[in-house]
Parts: sequence; structure tokens; C-alpha cells
Amino acid sequence: MRLQQYESQLADLAITVRHYLISRGADAEVAADVTQDVFVKLLEMELILPADQLRPYMFRVAWTTYLDIFRRQQRYQRLVGLYLRPTQANPGLDGIDENLTRGLARLKATERQLLVLRYVEGLSVQQTAERLQLKLSATKMRLRRVHRKLERLMRSEECE
Repeated sequence: MRLQQYESQLADLAITVRHYLISRGADAEVAADVTQDVFVKLLEMELILPADQLRPYMFRVAWTTYLDIFRRQQRYQRLVGLYLRPTQANPGLDGIDENLTRGLARLKATERQLLVLRYVEGLSVQQTAERLQLKLSATKMRLRRVHRKLERLMRSEECE
């Protein structure tokens, strides 16, 4: 099989995988991202899978990748619900929420706004970037830095 035919077959399967993920409950954007990740992984592989192994492989990798993303989103939403909504009562939480609350209080207003847009309002990174009028890469980097800063602040609170 020629490389162009293989890539064409992958592209056709990518559309099928995207529709499969959407039918299983994935958002269209997430399904497209997962499908693209699977497509890139297949193109970067050293070997070319036979046609009878290609389809099951793509579906399996797509589904496990989607589950990882789904679980990560669920965890973030749970943490946001626990820690970034100070008006709600948080029964049963131990000292970690005090550290987080103090850490959040020590963040700059712009850093807290970034976290609120991303995790409270549930905007995607792209939507957050558009709302803040930043480049996508800058938004990703700022989120990463805020996460690290908040982690450092929480650790310093634990030591006190």
C-alpha cells in the first residue's frame, strides 16, 4: 500500500472515529482533538498497521484518550466546585482547603480571573484566550505558571 493511500484511509477512519466519540457523549471539539491526536500518533509510528488492525487500534486509542481527558475534566470540575466557589459550604474538607483558600487569596487578580474563566465558567483554553485577548500559547503558559505558583503557595502554607 502506498503512503498516500494509507494516509487517505487514516483520514476516512478519523472521520468515523470522531463521529463515534460524539455518539458516545464527547463534545465535538474534544472529539476532534482526540481524533487529531490519534491521527498524528499513527502518522508518527514507525510501522504501518495492516488494514484489519488499523481500525480497532484507532478506536481503542481514541476511546482511552477520550477517557483520560474526561477524567481530567471531571477532576478539575470537582476541585473547582470545592475550592473556587467560596460562597458554597464545603463540609467534610480537611486542612487542604484552608491552604488552597489562602493560596488563592495570595494570587493576583488576573491570575484568579484566569482560573475562574477556565474552571468555574468552564471555558476552553481557546475561549479563555479569546476572552482575555491573548494568544493561545500565552494562555496555556499562564495557566501552567498559575498552577505551579498555586502549588508552591499551598506547600508554603502547609509548612507554616
